[in-house]
Amino acid sequence: MTDRPLTQGLHHVKIPVSDLERSIAWYSSVLGARRLEELDHRTRAGTLFAVILDVPGVDVPVELRHDPAAAARLAGFDPLTFTVRDRAALDDWGRHLSAQGVTRSPVIVAMVGHLLVVPDPDGIRLRFYTEEAHGLGPEHVDFDSPWL
Repeated sequence: MTDRPLTQGLHHVKIPVSDLERSIAWYSSVLGARRLEELDHRTRAGTLFAVILDVPGVDVPVELRHDPAAAARLAGFDPLTFTVRDRAALDDWGRHLSAQGVTRSPVIVAMVGHLLVVPDPDGIRLRFYTEEAHGLGPEHVDFDSPWL
């Protein structure tokens, strides 16, 4: 046994963005996020550099931080995966994203469940993964998908 201290969970998730206003609009329309303006992060001079979003179904706040260089470096990477109940819920997300005109992957057979991948305005990939397992063997996994 170790005497290592324990964490209490996640406090928040931080995503770098190149354009705060564009990203606020995108996360609001796509995920239904609500900006918590009372938690805006400003420099001493009053310049806005980060906002905090409340995303329905997500247990921790999401911070959008103005950092164009970091956003560019993370383009194509998938640091955040949302859980959805099952394939039907994933299909609902697919229809919602299509109706919003949002670029997205097709539904992918991943290691355990089904997966949908969505790049945000900076190309950082958000993933929606089913909690329900698909029950398929490894020969069915879409290893060759450019979205994985």
